[in-house]
Amino acid sequence: MAKSRRKRGFGQITRLPSGRYRARYTGPDMALHNGPTTFETMLDAEAWLTDERRLVTSGAWRSPKARTEQARAAAAARRARMFADYARAWLDGLHDIRPTTRASYASSLERHLIPAFGDIPVDEIGTEQVREWFASYGGRTPTARAHSYAVLKAVMAQAEDDELIRRSPARIKAGGRSEVKRDPQVLSLPELLALAGAMPEQHRALTLLCGFCGLRFGEAAALRRHDVELTAGVVHVRHGMTRVKGTKTIGKPKTRESVRTVAMPTIVTEALKEHLAQTPITGGRQGLVFPGRDGQPLAPSALYGRTARVERRGGKTYVKAAYGFYGAREDIGRPELHWHDLRRTAATLGAQSGATVREMQHRLGHATPGMALHYQAATAERDRAIADRLSRLADGVVK
Repeated sequence: MAKSRRKRGFGQITRLPSGRYRARYTGPDMALHNGPTTFETMLDAEAWLTDERRLVTSGAWRSPKARTEQARAAAAARRARMFADYARAWLDGLHDIRPTTRASYASSLERHLIPAFGDIPVDEIGTEQVREWFASYGGRTPTARAHSYAVLKAVMAQAEDDELIRRSPARIKAGGRSEVKRDPQVLSLPELLALAGAMPEQHRALTLLCGFCGLRFGEAAALRRHDVELTAGVVHVRHGMTRVKGTKTIGKPKTRESVRTVAMPTIVTEALKEHLAQTPITGGRQGLVFPGRDGQPLAPSALYGRTARVERRGGKTYVKAAYGFYGAREDIGRPELHWHDLRRTAATLGAQSGATVREMQHRLGHATPGMALHYQAATAERDRAIADRLSRLADGVVK
């Protein structure tokens, strides 16, 4: 039961049996409004009434209940703008991206960005916070930092489009680039032929195809028999193989420009002809050109492998531990070679044969925003001429 009540010009303050104070007043709506809670001291109760009276006299008054509901709604809206929820929704809303790209974006979000910005509303992330996060890496994981910054920049660009922020805080010059720590390797023509010769028999045609024609590994692994026209000497790149968390899938190639028809030098055509003749046919024309042992698309690990190889020379048996691509690159004295370097090798050999930059961009299916229109201008006739010149170069080395 209340112990005392003090008359006031505005509102009432009552001391409760608990010793705390209750404040209430009659509002412009002629209803009685209590304070949001009881107060520990009378001064606190008077301060609340003073604030309420100021709202009434200024014409900005709304009932405490309405203001509480408004504050709750604002808090809920703020939570909805938390970077973690917004960024995940951004990723879910991306369509027509490769599974590997989605997995890369998700990794950048979960491992690098959400730990740093996850519980901060998007509109409260400032440029200084972004710079501090970027600098916190120092010299560590420059590639992961660059990829994560690129994802952050994309998320913030979406927030700007959604008018959640006036300007993106991701404004670090070249923040999405990382320095390459290794120089790409380029094989000479004799080295490429030597590499193919040192590969296991089932991978020699694949090596020549990637080294002369510049197919990505995933493009070659996705080739089906109907994609190869031996008589015409061309290969049609229509699909790409990707691996996400150990699962291999065949889908759209990397870019629109990656869908292309590539003319093959004679040495590649002959190697593919021999390879297809020796590879068991499974699935008819839909069968894979380079299947793994399980009949599924070839995995990089099967190509690189380190299984033992037995050689017999002069009546003696020799066992070489490094086999596959790892062993072959050791055999030709290029231990730093990566499989993807075969694309650069193909580009270099093409340039040596007289191909223009535009023609090689078509041949490799290499897309950049500024050159996309030029890729479409390369002709099949010029592509065949490049392949013929490569044939002559190869013939001169082989002979």
